[in-house]
Amino acid sequence: MAIQSVTDKLSNIELKVRQLALKLERLNNENSTLLLENKRLKSELLQNSNKLGQMEEKVVRSKVALDTTKGDKDPEYSRKLRNEIEQYIGEIDKCIEWLQNN
Repeated sequence: MAIQSVTDKLSNIELKVRQLALKLERLNNENSTLLLENKRLKSELLQNSNKLGQMEEKVVRSKVALDTTKGDKDPEYSRKLRNEIEQYIGEIDKCIEWLQNN
């Protein structure tokens, strides 16, 4: 009876070791997938941060251009600049929202 009990225990231990090995393999695969996704998301974040910086620069340039033309008597040009600034601000808001959500 004792030999049977030891054999059963060894079989049980062997089964648990195989289960742990499979679980370790699954976790390693999941880890690799997550590392790749993390790398992709960091790259996306950097691209969007750069895009945000470029848009902010455009807004500043547009505001400067608008300020310099305020004295001019060309309301159509001012209107176009204001529309352009509003578009940039909308794009910046979208980028900020994306950055906050990711």
